[in-house]
Amino acid sequence: MKNTLTALLIIVICTSYSFAETKHRESSIEDVKIEAEKKQPEHLLDGTSMKYYYQNGGGIHIELYNGKLKYEWITGPRKGHKNQDLKYRSRKIGDKLYMVSWLEESHPDYTTLIFNFNNNVMYSSGIFRFGTKNQFIRFNGGIIENLVLVEK
Repeated sequence: MKNTLTALLIIVICTSYSFAETKHRESSIEDVKIEAEKKQPEHLLDGTSMKYYYQNGGGIHIELYNGKLKYEWITGPRKGHKNQDLKYRSRKIGDKLYMVSWLEESHPDYTTLIFNFNNNVMYSSGIFRFGTKNQFIRFNGGIIENLVLVEK
């Protein structure tokens, strides 16, 4: 009987701890989400445009305007693919160094670019078709040409 009560007490304590831990994780994620939604996005590169070319020959023309961006593939296998009026966020991470990200819900794709305007190079990281069976990740870099830089 004593062993049964001890075992039952251990099960109750472990279950309570597990439940509390799950609730804590859920509330922590909810707190992070609320905090992220309160923060106003920065659009530090509105007015900027450029072309950038990946090492595989793919090239993109991108323009940032009014808190949005548009792009078009101008060379490579995706030539002609484009999108526009995508809300973007940006952050200055150094002298003429910027990070830009956006979500394309229609695909769904999430892309982050890092621009080094001092050296005219860029780096990209993206999760494409996320949440689907066709999900894949890209991690590339390239060179920037025809830069019109407007820093806010």
